[in-house]
Amino acid sequence: MQTVGLIHTLEQCLNRMQTVVLIHTLEKCLNRMQTVGLIHTLEQCLNRMQTVGLIHTLEKCLNRMQTVGLIHTLEQCLNRMQTVGLIHTLEKCLNRMQTMGLIHTLEQCLSRMQTVGLVHTLEQCLNRMQTVGLIHTLEQCLNRMQTVGLIHTLEQCLNRMQTVGLVHTLEQCLDRMQTVGLIHTLEQCLNRM
Repeated sequence: MQTVGLIHTLEQCLNRMQTVVLIHTLEKCLNRMQTVGLIHTLEQCLNRMQTVGLIHTLEKCLNRMQTVGLIHTLEQCLNRMQTVGLIHTLEKCLNRMQTMGLIHTLEQCLSRMQTVGLVHTLEQCLNRMQTVGLIHTLEQCLNRMQTVGLIHTLEQCLNRMQTVGLVHTLEQCLDRMQTVGLIHTLEQCLNRM
């Protein structure tokens, strides 16, 4: 496409494709690209987009996707990513996001998720994470959070949870933890700390 001097970005490509009533979503675009043997994953798509100077972050990608009427939430994005064989867990998603310089902590991830209307509490985040097969307990969540440099203690976790409107007391935290099958006593909680 670039060779014949027509378009230079995937964004322009999407606009042109829409003009000729070819495709209206990045999802269809990915399917078409796969058909002609170009790319097979959204990861490769992002790499290509960066190459032609279109976008450099998944955040911008989400904004662009919303513009062309494909997806409106990171949750839908994760579902679509799974469809094209890119990622299957939010953990991998976080790793990919870090790679292209978008976010470095789950805390920032939550903030971004709120922006695109996905989740508003860590509790909802945990539920969503379970849905995409990432974590099933707050213990695993803490381990993952530590990995991406967010928190290192349950105390810090509680502070963060309060910030995003999830829990306000350790008692509530224990209730929530029991719900996701992590701990059942404060003694166990202290041991985990």
